[in-house]
Order: sequence, then structure tokens, then C-alpha cells
Amino acid sequence: MHVLSKTTGRPAIAALFTASLAAALLSGCGAPDASSTSPSETLAARAWNETLEADGEIKAAANTPLTVPGGGWSARVLVDMVPDGSSVKKGQVVARFDAPQARVDLSQAEMELLRKTLAEEASRQSAAVDRSVLAGERAKVEDDLGLSQRYAKVDLSVFARNTILDALADVGFLTTKRNYLDWKSGQAQARNAAQDAVLHSQRDSVVKTADQKRRSLAALELVAPHDGVFLLASRWDGAKAQVGANQMGGEEFGALPDLDQLVAHFSVPEGQAFGLKTGLPVRVRLAGTGTELDLKVTRVGSSATTTSPESPVKYSDFDAAIDTEQAHRLGLKPGQALHGTVTLVARPGVLTVPNIAIVQDGASYAVYTGDASQPVKHQVELGQRGPVRSEVKGGLAPGARILLVPPTDKKTS
Repeated sequence: MHVLSKTTGRPAIAALFTASLAAALLSGCGAPDASSTSPSETLAARAWNETLEADGEIKAAANTPLTVPGGGWSARVLVDMVPDGSSVKKGQVVARFDAPQARVDLSQAEMELLRKTLAEEASRQSAAVDRSVLAGERAKVEDDLGLSQRYAKVDLSVFARNTILDALADVGFLTTKRNYLDWKSGQAQARNAAQDAVLHSQRDSVVKTADQKRRSLAALELVAPHDGVFLLASRWDGAKAQVGANQMGGEEFGALPDLDQLVAHFSVPEGQAFGLKTGLPVRVRLAGTGTELDLKVTRVGSSATTTSPESPVKYSDFDAAIDTEQAHRLGLKPGQALHGTVTLVARPGVLTVPNIAIVQDGASYAVYTGDASQPVKHQVELGQRGPVRSEVKGGLAPGARILLVPPTDKKTS
């Protein structure tokens, strides 16, 4: 009896499973569509507020760059400087430098200048001696030639024939010698002039070198051009100049911010800068003091840039100007940390939809509603855009149920 009940129970279980499956399929055919269970929001006029939080610091709108005194990348050694971040007055010495190599070069240039001066004087003395020798030889030739010419013009019958021939020969020889001496004198003058020009050029070069080294040694102090806060510049590796370190003339050394033009400077990731524009109100809180300022955005960066080579994230920056009187009253200085809250949108009673519900429809935008059994696409006219929501100016009426997750088009094979 037990065996019979066991064998006849298997068909009953199979039949029960088949009936359950059929019921599930029938119930599936009549199940509600996905739009009825998709997250949604009812379109209605309500307050719309969006803000942007950002950390920043106080900076000067105008910075006077300070460079190591001297030009031509001359070598410098930092001897002394005021502390980084300290206040300085106009005309105050910010840093002092030394130039040991320039002192050595100046000493060598002065010695070389003395050598060139002595060489010029020796050349002039030698030229004077050559001119004196040539002048003596020419004077003697002139005397001999005059005497020969006097004998050459007398009555030939008075003298013997050989005497007459010697006198005539002396006139030709002495005339040729005089011409030679004139040529030699001209050549000596040209040679001395060329030698003097070379020595003068060399001397001028040494003089210029010496003057350059003197100017280099005269420019060893960095003076503040106006009142401000001295800020040391950071090198490519983040290090700052230290006393005893080598510097180069003309190299960036620091900056002197103008305390009459301070701004609150902020940086935010590029994706969070949507909707940021000039004129928006900013509530600024100074770190460590709790003091709050009401400012307005005065500048928005035109492009986003990376802040370090280790991170590919790009940041956008913006500024909010601080009133000069207010900055002086609070004693604000560049480098002070602060936190800002930018009011991107603050509008009462406006129709808005979440940005996640908006889809691109060609050149326009659309949203899906769940009013019917299937999602219905509606082209909408958008107004003001925000980071989270956007204003709807047309295409939808209040009360519509907006699908927050728009359906995706399935491709049929």
C-alpha cells in the first residue's frame, strides 16, 4: 500500500508544477509595465536652491614679481633676507646677495685693462721712435739731394767728367731713396694705426667686461618697490630659497602682493564649475576666525588646468574681490585660508526637473513621463540650467509624473 501511494504521487507533483508555471506566465502577461515602478517625480512649482562649496585662500589681484638682482644669469649667493610672509615697506631691503665670482672676474679685468693700457703706450712709443728714425733718414737724404742738385746745375767745364757723373748718379739715387722713405713712412703709419686699433678694441672689450662686473657687484640688494607682504617663490620641486643657496641674476625670487587689491581665490574640480559666472553672491568664512564676508564673483577662469603632475584632475578657478577698506579693517593678508559658498541658483516657485531625467533629442531636449501604460517622450524647452536641476519653460504641465530614469531604446536584431 505504501509503494502504490509513492508511485502515484509523482504525476500529481508534476501536474501541480505545470499549473503553477502556467499561472506565473499568465500573471506575467498582465503585469504592469516598467514605467509604473520606475523612480519618478511630480512636476510642480517649488523653491529651487543650489550652491557650490569651495575652499580657497586670499590672494592679491596684482603681484609685483621680485627677481634676483643682476642680469645675464650672473651667479649670486643669498646672504640674508626677511622672513617669508612678513610685511615690508617701500624701499626696505628684502634680500642681500653676494657675488664672489664677479669680484674675481673684476680683479682679472682690471689687471687685463692695465696690461692693455701699457701695451698701447708701448705701441705709441715704438711708433714715435720709428717716425723719428725715418724723419732723420729723410732729412739726411734731403740735404744730400740738395747738395747733389746744386753740383748738377753748375758749369760742367769746371769739373772733371767722373765728378759730374757721380753727382748725376747721386741725384737719381737720392730721389729714389726719398720716395722709398716716404713710402716706408706711410706703411709705418698704417701699421701703427692698425695695431693701435686692435689694442684699442681689446681695451674697450676689457673695459666693458669690467663695467659689467662693477654693475653686477653694485646690484646685490633687492629693495621693495612698494608696501606689501613678501612671499618667496617656489621652484619646480616645491623648494624655496635658503640663506647660502646659489641664485642666478634675473631668476624669479618671490613676489610682493599689492595689499590694496585682495581677492578671495577658489579652485574647484572642473565638473563642479557648471553654472559658475560673474556676479553670483559668495558667502566667505575666514578660517580660524569665524568672520564671514558677503562678496560677489568677479572673475571666472576661462580654462581648467591641472594643479600637479601626479594628478590628471583639472580644476577651474574663480575670484571674489574684497573691498580695500574692509581688507585693511580686518587685517587680511595673502595666504589666509577661507571657505566659500557660492549661491548658484536661488529662485522661488519655479518648474524644474532633475538633470538625470533629461535626454538629448537631436538639437533639443526631452523627458519621459509615465502617464500612460508606456513611457511617453515629451520635448521640453529648458531655461536656466543648474548643476543638479534645470528649469522647464515649456512642453510640460504641472502634475506630470517625470521618470527619473529614462528608458533606453533596445535595438532589435
